[in-house]
Amino acid sequence: MDQQLFEAARNNDTATIAETLDRDPATLYVRDQPYAWTLLHHAAQRGHLDVVSLLIGRGFDVNTLENGDHTTALHWAAAAGHVEVVRRLLDAGVDPIGHGDEHELGAIGWASCWDGTNTDQHHAIVALLVERGARHHIFSAIGMNLSDEVRRIVSEDPGALAKKMSQYEDFRLPLHFAVHMNRFGMVALLIELGADPMGRDGSGYTAPAYATAAGADRALHEALRDRGEVDLLSALVLGDHPSASAIVSSDPGAVEKDGVLPLMAKRGDTVAVRWLLARGADPNARWAHWDSNLTALHLAVFGNHPDTVQALMEFGADPRIKDSKHDSDAIGWAEFFARPDLVALLQSRQAPGH
Repeated sequence: MDQQLFEAARNNDTATIAETLDRDPATLYVRDQPYAWTLLHHAAQRGHLDVVSLLIGRGFDVNTLENGDHTTALHWAAAAGHVEVVRRLLDAGVDPIGHGDEHELGAIGWASCWDGTNTDQHHAIVALLVERGARHHIFSAIGMNLSDEVRRIVSEDPGALAKKMSQYEDFRLPLHFAVHMNRFGMVALLIELGADPMGRDGSGYTAPAYATAAGADRALHEALRDRGEVDLLSALVLGDHPSASAIVSSDPGAVEKDGVLPLMAKRGDTVAVRWLLARGADPNARWAHWDSNLTALHLAVFGNHPDTVQALMEFGADPRIKDSKHDSDAIGWAEFFARPDLVALLQSRQAPGH
């Protein structure tokens, strides 16, 4: 019976829920496994305002937490961009701040700090939360591209530039986060305000490891250039091929160091990828990125960069090499991320014998 209720909450089936609650009011607080989600969490995450209103009308406590991320239903509605559900929850008395979630972002962070949250709906939700008492932190301000808010936060607390995200985001710094979210202007602003371009996350990576778009961290590399610290990655990001050539001339092995080929593939910088491959970079070399050993082809697929995939294949990249964490090749990654065009491209150019 409980599973039928959860299905009803996910499918906006108010009739089934109402009938069940009429027979047994105690089922209002049934919990789903494995994280003890409530009916309200399921309905709010799906954006089902009718079910949310029904449950609230029956007396559900909107500040009830689930046990996985330690969140209320508000966090999930905010992350999914369901403006009217967020408004209904706020009107019913949910805590607009939402401190204590495992990601340490609060409700405003759930509305602004995930991939895909820079939409009109998410901006409206953030405005609602602020109106009801929430305040921006450094990550939500970056996520929403709020330059003045970032300046205010850093002015009041310069230590905000060194604030780390939670363990689940590998303790990223604000600069890592801005690069990851492709907030080009935010990267430049953080550098201007004094962010350390060489700051490292929990795995020891600097911010360029997070780039999935060419030029996302250009301001960071410009800062390194101004400090006289240009390496091969920086030279390529800046399009400074004379400096890149000079580096490789003095150290031909530089094309294989520090993951420069995988990183340029991840951001879809096809010009740089071809430049490296033409100078001997191995398209099939594995690189330890996050918690897996993988190839540049995996990361080009991850970033959804077909031109880069094509370039790697032309230089002999093998689409059947598997990563060490998921035991999946580049074709499997393309299938997982639902990129049929990349699947077709990879399958059409499989290495002989595979």
